[in-house]
Amino acid sequence: MKKCGGSLLLFLLFMVFWWAPSPGHAAAPFYQGKTIEILGESRVGGGTDTMARIIATFLPKYIPGNPSIVVRAMPGGAGAIANNIFYAKGKPDGLHLMMNSSSPISLQLRSRDIAKYDLTKYSHVGHINRGTNLLLVRKDALKRLTDPKAEPVVCGTKEGEETWMAMGLWGREFLGWNIRWIPGYSGTSDIEMAFQRREIDMFGTTNAFIIKRLQEEGSITPISQGGIYKNGKFIRRKDFPDVPTFVEVLGKKKPTGLPWQAYMAWVGAGDVDKFLVAPRNTPKQYMSILTSALEKVSKDPKFDEMVKRMVSEIYDVGIGEETTNLLKEVLTVPPEALDYGRNLQTKFGLIADKKK
Repeated sequence: MKKCGGSLLLFLLFMVFWWAPSPGHAAAPFYQGKTIEILGESRVGGGTDTMARIIATFLPKYIPGNPSIVVRAMPGGAGAIANNIFYAKGKPDGLHLMMNSSSPISLQLRSRDIAKYDLTKYSHVGHINRGTNLLLVRKDALKRLTDPKAEPVVCGTKEGEETWMAMGLWGREFLGWNIRWIPGYSGTSDIEMAFQRREIDMFGTTNAFIIKRLQEEGSITPISQGGIYKNGKFIRRKDFPDVPTFVEVLGKKKPTGLPWQAYMAWVGAGDVDKFLVAPRNTPKQYMSILTSALEKVSKDPKFDEMVKRMVSEIYDVGIGEETTNLLKEVLTVPPEALDYGRNLQTKFGLIADKKK
């Protein structure tokens, strides 16, 4: 009986090892055979959409299982339409992502009724900063900018919430710039088309390719740049060293106190620029895979080559908590500063005066 029992034990042990998964039969990665969707908040062909499609090209290579990735554009409301939907209904299943820009940050900061989301509560994959905005004016409209008796310089914007708009608003308030705004464009590429059709005379962008193309055509003059904020100072972009920062343009007319605090709160959104997020409460195991993959993408020479060729020659990448912390810093602003910015928007007709 003992001999039989020993044989039975050996047989059972043999069966256990026989049926145990071998390294070649390990469980398939979660993402294998799956498709990730990246929702974009701007129109197809714009900077945010282009960045999403570049990331979608490289990200699968660094995700175990090599999933497919599709990009879907949902423009409108300076990113509010897509964000409102994604914030309320986005599935935290590791398969849904969103590419955002600084516009929804600005919109949330201004506490507009349209913003039903909180960007700090997303699960953050990372961000890509392309440098600072430049404010561009048509050459034949430049003299009108400082002539209050002339026809106003027409400035095109999405919803009057973009970070570069701060230069126009504070320029109007403290330098007396003669500007009239037309909001409602769906994205930078749409605004550029309006500029080419001579519907507008002025707009802002970080996109070096747009700026240099228009410079080569001889149609624009970059009058100021927001500047990259480092060590308490705004410095010029390396690729546009001859364009003065807005602080330099203001000179002795640079305000202090609340007006400047409000300006700093507005332009802070540009430090984030383009950022990739997952829905709230996306499980850590998925976020770990996604952030690790984006970090590896950022070091891929072919990714670097494509970004420099299609988006910007100068850029920085932040991963995970870097993006989370930066968004919290940008979006933590005193109410008085937000009120000041809203009051300027109201004063110059970008938003309706609720008192009327």
